Amino acid sequence: MKRFLSVALSSLLILLISVGCVDSEKTSSSSTESSQTKPQVTLTYSAWNLGPADSETPNLDRLMIEAFMEKYPHITVDIIERPKKPGETTDMAWNEFLSARASVGKLPDVFFADNIPLYVINEWAYNITEIAHADSEYMNLSEDIRRPATYDGKVMSLPQAIHYFGYIVNKTLFEERNVDAPTLESTFEEFTSAVKDAADHSSGNRGVAGLRGIEHILHYYPGHLNTDLQWWTHDGEKFNLDGVEFQEAVSKYLELATDKSFVMEALLPEEIEDFFPEGDQWENGNMLARWVGSYEFGSMQTKLDEGTYTFEVDFIGTPVINGNKRVPIVADFVTIASTTKHPEEAYLLAKWMGFGKDGYAKRIELSKTVSGVPKVNFAPLQADEELLNSYFELHSGFEGLRTIIESGTFIVEPPKYLPGYINARYQGSYDSEHNMFQILDKVMKGEVLFADIATQLNNRANALYNEAKTQFEEALKNA
Repeated sequence: MKRFLSVALSSLLILLISVGCVDSEKTSSSSTESSQTKPQVTLTYSAWNLGPADSETPNLDRLMIEAFMEKYPHITVDIIERPKKPGETTDMAWNEFLSARASVGKLPDVFFADNIPLYVINEWAYNITEIAHADSEYMNLSEDIRRPATYDGKVMSLPQAIHYFGYIVNKTLFEERNVDAPTLESTFEEFTSAVKDAADHSSGNRGVAGLRGIEHILHYYPGHLNTDLQWWTHDGEKFNLDGVEFQEAVSKYLELATDKSFVMEALLPEEIEDFFPEGDQWENGNMLARWVGSYEFGSMQTKLDEGTYTFEVDFIGTPVINGNKRVPIVADFVTIASTTKHPEEAYLLAKWMGFGKDGYAKRIELSKTVSGVPKVNFAPLQADEELLNSYFELHSGFEGLRTIIESGTFIVEPPKYLPGYINARYQGSYDSEHNMFQILDKVMKGEVLFADIATQLNNRANALYNEAKTQFEEALKNA
């Protein structure tokens, strides 16, 4: 009886294994057949972060494209290289490059975006709303990340990366100066007081550099005083440059810009040469705090790991102002061309290169395993603990950023998505002698009183903005 059971069980096991092998072969065959039976698709792609095609140093994004084609073997991606300016070694301007491609009907299927409203007006951008809204990973992105490139409910570009901005502090140098280093919770007054107490701006080439990077006070400070305001006082409908918040921001900037005791921008070149040792003060560990973007953290972490930085750092973002902490972020976007014949596949590529979980996991893997590839230079866009853990394994010296990502609120720099911002802030005319940047630059240098120009500055900014907004909204109707 026992022998019979043994034989029966052995026969059953052999049968199950045989069936399993057949099923496995069928599954494998089915998967291969599925990949082979999908129609072959070719996409074109352009970005400004790909580096030279013939570079001996591996480029992470080029490796990402190769990995994408391995994952989706029915899709081929051809990179459209940006040409050089005629007779020069510098790259053609981005939108000049896109315009040249569009003029002959050859826009890349997927391309980096630095002016989404322009692309909508020129009818270069594909309305990707239906595909994006059907994707749970896109819908899982925070509203702050999705909102900028969504207009009247229409998704006109996709987020590719987020970079966080604010102040990084040299904790070791503060300790050596017997001053408590500023933290994530420090107010603006506590932050500047700590730097001022620890700095030594005096002659003799032995000084300690204080603070560098105050120009963005005009951009983020008003939105901390009043959370109804965004970058450079925009409230969603108009700029408010004649308001008390911007006036206070200008006053704060001028106060710091003339304080030679700890602000680097207040010093003349000859004073910097006289006060401090030769070389880059931050790189040499002799600067207390400076403005930084998180895209620099990869190279900084390498210097920490290799011992080039012999000091400990902390990223604290922007200090608390009026009880509010809203860390500035700069978003990178990718646009899918209105002329693409393959929107679904183009979406897959854009997602892989930016906000998608699988793509970001591959980015981390390549960053860890391919020699010569720099560390990933942006944190994951998905609220995913595993991806965050992977990022901070590579960037262990910047735990302050993790707290900001997980619990912070943000204020978004608008040049890439807000109609008319570039003209309103920089290039548009203020009067017959100045553009908008130039007149405000004179205020920042103390050559013009802000009170004398506040009303006209606000009127011109809103006129330029409304002109662009009207044109954009008309084009958006047809998107």
